Amino acid sequence: MPVVFTVAHLAFGANQTAAAQWLTAALGIGLIIAMATPLRGDAGAIELRIPAALFAAVLAVALWTLTPWGPGGTHPAWTWAEVTPGALTVDRSATVGEITKLLGLASAFALGALQGVRRDRAQATAELIVWIGAAFALVALLSFVSGLQVAQGGRLTGGFLSANSGATVFGVLTILGLALFLRSWRRTDGQGLSSRLTQTAVPITCIALSLVCLILTASRMGMAATFCAAGVLLVWTQARQSNGRGAILASCGLLIAVALLLLLGGNDLLWSRMGQTGPGLNDRSALFSTHWDAFIASPLFGWGLGSFDTVNLHLMVAETAPQVWTIRAAHNVYLQWLEEAGVVGATPMFLLIGWIIVRSMRRVGSGSSHGLLMGLICANLVILLHGLTDFALQVPSIAAFWSFLLGLQFTYGSKARR
Repeated sequence: MPVVFTVAHLAFGANQTAAAQWLTAALGIGLIIAMATPLRGDAGAIELRIPAALFAAVLAVALWTLTPWGPGGTHPAWTWAEVTPGALTVDRSATVGEITKLLGLASAFALGALQGVRRDRAQATAELIVWIGAAFALVALLSFVSGLQVAQGGRLTGGFLSANSGATVFGVLTILGLALFLRSWRRTDGQGLSSRLTQTAVPITCIALSLVCLILTASRMGMAATFCAAGVLLVWTQARQSNGRGAILASCGLLIAVALLLLLGGNDLLWSRMGQTGPGLNDRSALFSTHWDAFIASPLFGWGLGSFDTVNLHLMVAETAPQVWTIRAAHNVYLQWLEEAGVVGATPMFLLIGWIIVRSMRRVGSGSSHGLLMGLICANLVILLHGLTDFALQVPSIAAFWSFLLGLQFTYGSKARR
């Protein structure tokens, strides 16, 4: 699956309708294959009652919005268009497409959960994600420096249509690489410095490649979210391991060295973007205000999953047109979910994600063998924090990648190693 996600990342994040459906089909086929192999024997160790119930609630609400039955009846847009029967959603076809994508995300989560049941397999999967991620970062870097990158504008995109989307993925890969480095450094405790550096060369290389790509995206919030997640991981590691100070210092030194080398070596794009924060905040403020008003106008069931473009055009006025007319996402995943699904649809989704992460945190034991699990949990912070100001989770390949990581951490080490 990590290979599938990487190919999808490079294909603009599978962000076109046809590509998104092909990715959904690939995830479904992957789950069918997994259930037909020895992996199916681990399915019984996965406790799915609560997440399945919450996910079913999300789907039920989405399906409900395809009908005309609800508080206030059909959306007024259907009356204006003189189309009957109407529906609670303003765009049935878009909502059906989003329901299909949700089923694909469920497949990705299930695949991750199957991989995570046995600790040795979960660790191998996390390592594979970091290694393939390093190869992905190398391809993205070479495409950028050679001028072969499709998206222009001076910022590295990693195959996505937006550099900020690339920043989310490279931020996640940086945190997972950092967790792998911390584990390798701990395992070489007592050996000489040269020996330790040799044995941790692979994770160091992975971190460096991902971090370089992250910085070249010039994503302000992407970097802030990543360094916040890295700080949490380092503090958490220090709190759980009495002899972890050396690893913490080595990690901080590595991150600072790579960042300084790039930021002080002539890469002034990020610095210039830092000076343009004011206009960006004004644009975001106008966008958030417009779509918050849309949520307030239909707070229970929203406007329907996938309806953002329709709503955006409907609400656009002369004063907000410069900020919103080219926008295809709310640049805040929480606001967009509330606007599209309403409180009734968004609440079970938020609870589902929160429950999975809390359950994963409780799985972290008192020993020192859960470093990669801690990395998976902290990687969630990159996505959740960056989601406050951007739309990475609206990109199908990133949403599927995160669903897989959530499944992996949810069942991490449920069964003893064989």
